[in-house]
Amino acid sequence: MNDFVFALRMMRKAPLFTASVVLTIALAIGANITIFSVVNAVMLRPLPFKEPGRLVQVAEKNDKLNLPSFGSSVLNFLSWREQTQTFQELAAIGFNNYTLTGTGEPEQFSGNPISPALMRVLGLTPVAGRAFTDGEERPNAAPVAMIGEGVWKRRFGADRALIGRTIILNGAPTTVVGIAPAALNLISGGDVYTPLTIDPGKEIRLNHVILTFGRLKPGVSLAQAQAEMNAISARMGRQYPEIRDWGIHLISMFDTFVTPELKTGLLVLMCAVLFVLLIACANIMNLLLARSAARQTEMAMRTAMGASRNRLVRQMLVESVVLCTAGGVAGFVAAVAALHVLNRSLPPNTLPIPVVNMDANVAWFAVGLTVVTGLLFGIAPAWRGSKGDLNAVLKHGGRGLAGAGGTRFRNGLAAAELALATVLLIGAGLLIQSLSRLESVRLGFFPHGLMTFQLAPPEAKYPVVGMASQFYRALLNSLQSIPGVRGAAVSSGIPFGAGNYARHPMFTTDQSILPRDAMVPVDWRIVSPGYFRTMNIPLLRGRDFTDADDAKAPHVMIVSQATARKFWGDANPIGRTLRRSADRGTPFTVVGVVGDVHHTALNQESPALYYPMAARVTPLMDVVVRTDGAPDAALPAIRRKVRELDAELALANVRTMDQWVSNNAAQPRLNTVLLTVFASMALLIASIGIYGVLAYSVSRRIAEIGVRMALGATRGAVLRLILGEGIKVALMGIGIGLLGAFALGRVLSSLVYGVTVRDPLTFTSVAAALAVVAFAASVIPALRASKVHPMVALRSE
Repeated sequence: MNDFVFALRMMRKAPLFTASVVLTIALAIGANITIFSVVNAVMLRPLPFKEPGRLVQVAEKNDKLNLPSFGSSVLNFLSWREQTQTFQELAAIGFNNYTLTGTGEPEQFSGNPISPALMRVLGLTPVAGRAFTDGEERPNAAPVAMIGEGVWKRRFGADRALIGRTIILNGAPTTVVGIAPAALNLISGGDVYTPLTIDPGKEIRLNHVILTFGRLKPGVSLAQAQAEMNAISARMGRQYPEIRDWGIHLISMFDTFVTPELKTGLLVLMCAVLFVLLIACANIMNLLLARSAARQTEMAMRTAMGASRNRLVRQMLVESVVLCTAGGVAGFVAAVAALHVLNRSLPPNTLPIPVVNMDANVAWFAVGLTVVTGLLFGIAPAWRGSKGDLNAVLKHGGRGLAGAGGTRFRNGLAAAELALATVLLIGAGLLIQSLSRLESVRLGFFPHGLMTFQLAPPEAKYPVVGMASQFYRALLNSLQSIPGVRGAAVSSGIPFGAGNYARHPMFTTDQSILPRDAMVPVDWRIVSPGYFRTMNIPLLRGRDFTDADDAKAPHVMIVSQATARKFWGDANPIGRTLRRSADRGTPFTVVGVVGDVHHTALNQESPALYYPMAARVTPLMDVVVRTDGAPDAALPAIRRKVRELDAELALANVRTMDQWVSNNAAQPRLNTVLLTVFASMALLIASIGIYGVLAYSVSRRIAEIGVRMALGATRGAVLRLILGEGIKVALMGIGIGLLGAFALGRVLSSLVYGVTVRDPLTFTSVAAALAVVAFAASVIPALRASKVHPMVALRSE
């Protein structure tokens, strides 16, 4: 207790020193707690399912098509469910959209048809009511639904009387039987759930439209289950030749949620904040070493009065831990605020969890990190400061002993700070360049001035073949009559949006640069006439779709330039045909070629093909409206036009195209911003460290400098002496940092785009910038040393 009181007294005696140390610790520990909270929430905290280690995603794969993980087909799911012995149970998740009407304003929700077994597989129970029964999976069963917990609270005020009530979903009366827990949304992304009804006679084995999850039996490993599924896949390939090239890929639930890119990004950020902490520790250690040198008289007197060395070390360590505790508390408060900002600013789906919260793991991490940090930067100063020799101290007039060893140690710490800062700055520089290239990439369309939204007209009222197409034609004509609207179009999936994204394995029977019957997976969209003009996607050859390209007309498609080159090289593709693997007997004639578009990622183009809206639409469609002015200004008129056509339709995912594009860069932008902030913190602390080392060196060498000047040394010579010491430390640290960044560069390879991880320009620029900063940090102590008056210095001796 006495040590604690004495430590507080020492903190009050040196408020400036205390404030600088506490602030440095708060920044470093706050950054570590913030990033650890994200890592803990995403990678360490158990998923909110029963025994998540036994949960597996059962995906399909096709090595020939380079599809390592793909959706499942309903018929394959049924076959797996019948034959597996390693899984306790399998369940499937489909995708749908539901429009709620009849109670307040119409609202559209994303949702999922799910197997009744899904809740059992995940080990979840409804918040209220019941889950689906196995009988509700059969066709023609009474329509029932579960409402997601979030929607239940927001839309229905958590009213338990909703259970058993009939609501109108997609125009059909539906009985609410339960409230699904929020955890179900993590795996499905839906807010409304209905039973996945299966009619095998209407399914196609190559139609991959569901996700499949399973729970392993107790004691069964993932490898054992994979071996069994490989055998099942081979057996099914012999039974159904059309799927002989398809296999099964089991994915752990962790890998389902955490992509390799996200994992790498979080680990890089965690290493970055640890570097910042080490730099802060080195800087504070230097400050404490200088302080302990100034306290050598005090320590020598304590030793002379009977204090043991262990007693002195304990006292100084307590002082370090008390300082660090104050900084840790401030850092924890800063981390809470930082997480609040992070949760509010991140676009949806940037992380696989909706919100990052602190828990007991974070609290214990903060406590442990604070104590370890205090000991880390306190041990060396405590050990050196406790070596007080009263005779030597008195002989030197109470000024303490500097020693060459102590000087080298402090210089080494400053160099280490710069080395770590160099690594961080190079990493930040590479990510900044990568983000700049991502944000300036040629998208293949013009995003500015586009307003987008989604509609899901109920199929009972608007069948996807016929009536739905007529509705969208009427809607587009109405939207184009709005003043300031230059064009409007419909697509089953706009670039970077939340629409329908699917791939067909395609092949051609025409002359091709590919081997005969070679399959190529190609992204597809359904679009209306005028879509390419509205999006500013260039039509390179042929024609656009027309309303005459309906279900009764010959089957046609438009392909992207990359798709055309994939199949026919530089030959003219107009008039040639492509076929789908799931529908080999139906040829689609290419009537146009359009420019390539980045559809799903800023860092890659993908071959694409387009079908005409007049033939059919999907239940959910994206509408794009191009305006002369700000897109938001046209939104009220757009809503009015939709209501005029059908007052029960709700607009969903209303955003500008610029917002969709920006959201796609959210994760790399987050990595870049955070790493840049941490690198800037590291640079600031490291530059202060160099300044502190040189300032302390000058203060300890006043007498030496006075003697040099008395013997004829010029101010310029003294200036060069001190600057040389600082530059030597800087060059050593920068050199080590460059080697470290060169060695660790491959870690960032999956996070950068358009720049190599060992980019010479980045390495050179960072080294030059750090050299300038180090020089600037050295100038003030050097100038102070050059202004020392010999007589004043010698008199102080």
